This record gives sequence, structure tokens and C-alpha cells, in this order.
Amino acid sequence: MPHPIAQPNPARRRMPLRHKLMLALACEILLVGFRQADFVASRAGILIESPILPHHAIA
Repeated sequence: MPHPIAQPNPARRRMPLRHKLMLALACEILLVGFRQADFVASRAGILIESPILPHHAIA
């Protein structure tokens, strides 16, 4: 059974400029979003006040 011929390692391809720009943009969006995030714990939900008049319903 013949052994496969070892091929030399292909030269490493450089990352295209377009991909570098997309990666930089993704990092920037991540950092800006992290900076703008509110670190105060807030409870998600809707505050509903009960109606003053007894026959008014909350829809």
C-alpha cells in the first residue's frame, strides 16, 4: 500500500482588508455597547397602576 506523499505546508494566506475592517467594526460595536450598558440591576416589567374608578378596566 503506497504511502501518501507529504505535501509542503501551503503559505499562510493573509486576511483580506475587508475582513479586517469587519472584525474591527464588530469589536467597536461590542465595546461601545458594553460602555453604554446600564450596570444597575433593573427589573424588567411593566408598571400597572390600578384604576381609581371601579368600573374602568385595564386593557
